[in-house]
Order: sequence, then C-alpha cells, then structure tokens
Amino acid sequence: MSRIIAAIGEPDFAARTAAALCAFTGFDLTALILHRDPLRADLLFDNFDRVDGWSGIETYLRATRSINPMIAEGHIPRALRARDFRSRGKPPVGSGIVWAPEEELGYRTVGWPRRQEEIALHIPFGAAIVEIGLYRDRRRSSAPALLLNSLGAMGRPVAAAFERHARLGHLPEWASPSGILTPRETEVHDLLLLGCSTEAIALRLSISRHTVKDHRKAIFRKLGTSSLAELFSRAHGSPSQGGYGRAAS
Repeated sequence: MSRIIAAIGEPDFAARTAAALCAFTGFDLTALILHRDPLRADLLFDNFDRVDGWSGIETYLRATRSINPMIAEGHIPRALRARDFRSRGKPPVGSGIVWAPEEELGYRTVGWPRRQEEIALHIPFGAAIVEIGLYRDRRRSSAPALLLNSLGAMGRPVAAAFERHARLGHLPEWASPSGILTPRETEVHDLLLLGCSTEAIALRLSISRHTVKDHRKAIFRKLGTSSLAELFSRAHGSPSQGGYGRAAS
C-alpha cells in the first residue's frame, strides 16, 4: 500500500497502482478499467502490449465486458477469482466471444491472451466500479486462497487512495463527474454547467434550495474546485487544463 499511497496526486497514479498490485500478487499482466455504467467504460491503464494483447482489451471494452459475470456479481470492494465464475454451458452468444473450454471462464474474448489465470480486485469509485484485473500464464497450482484474501483486504485502502487522488483535484483525463459524483450530484453538476441558478435547479429536480447548496458543496469538494468559474474551466478545458477527457467507449 505504501507504493500506492506515494502515487496519490501523480499523473501516473493508475500505472503505479497497477505495478504495485502486480508486485504484491506475483501476476504479470494487468488492466484497470473504470466501469461507469452498462454502456460506458474507460481504460485507465494496461500493459497488454507485452503480449500483443491490445485487440483483446479493445474488444472487451467495446463488447464483452457487458457479459462479464465477475462484474455483475455481488458487493464491492472484493477480490474475485475467474475460475469461480466458469460458465456451466455455452457462453452468452455475442460479438467478440470464442468458445474455449480450456479457459477459466469456459470462453475467451477475441484477441485476449490464451490460458491466463485471472484474479481481480473490484473497488467503488463514486457511482462507478474500478476493475483491477491481474493475469499470468496458467500454472499447475493457482493462486492460494491466502493471496486472494490479502488482495481483498486491500480493497478499502485502495478505494480510499482513488478517492483521495480525485479529491486533491488531480483528475487524470479518464476521470469524469459520473465516475466520482453520485447520480443526484451529477444532475446538479450538469445543470450548474447549463447556467441554472440554485432556485432553478431546485424546481427542476423537486428538491429544496438547501439541498441544492449541499450538493454543490459536495461537487466542489470532490472535483477539487472552489467556484463556478473553476467548475466551468475544468469541464470545458483540455485534459492538460483539467478537462474531464475522453471515454473509451
């Protein structure tokens, strides 16, 4: 955790977090993905260029993440093992899937490296989920339960590091309000950017003026701004100027 904490506020925070978790688990490949909602995801970091696996990442972001049973399962933060989610029959029919009984899930995303052992840490990030996938060549024995339990125990501290990184105002180009703010705060944020007054927002959302002001304070705190002018600048500026940046899908 010390390496992750030391990376807070740095532009390569996601990459250094990934490297620290690879070193801790002994896994080689990693992909950090921010799942905003069923239709949107951002790639925070990956090192799949080591195995020429970018096409697999691209297909996962575009198509197959929506059927990933690990994402749909249970509460977060938590550590998961892919083999525990193996399909008991044919995988869901869809673009980008290869039926592969030898793989842990029973199928594989097109372009994904073959015969990988996978564990993952899923953490909350505002209203979104950060998926930290860790991969290595399959071995005779898989990662022990103790390692998975230790990874799970890191979930809350890692989530706190992501939140702290965002609150400091060091929002990298993959961050956006929908990944940090609650759904209601996002509505207020968007109306503020449209130039709506406190009274107008209260009427539009059927909430009190006091509640609008509370949401505004929370928005400023989470996005590291202190005024509407800064909020406008961050929203409409380039990534280097603090803009929210692009989405991967």
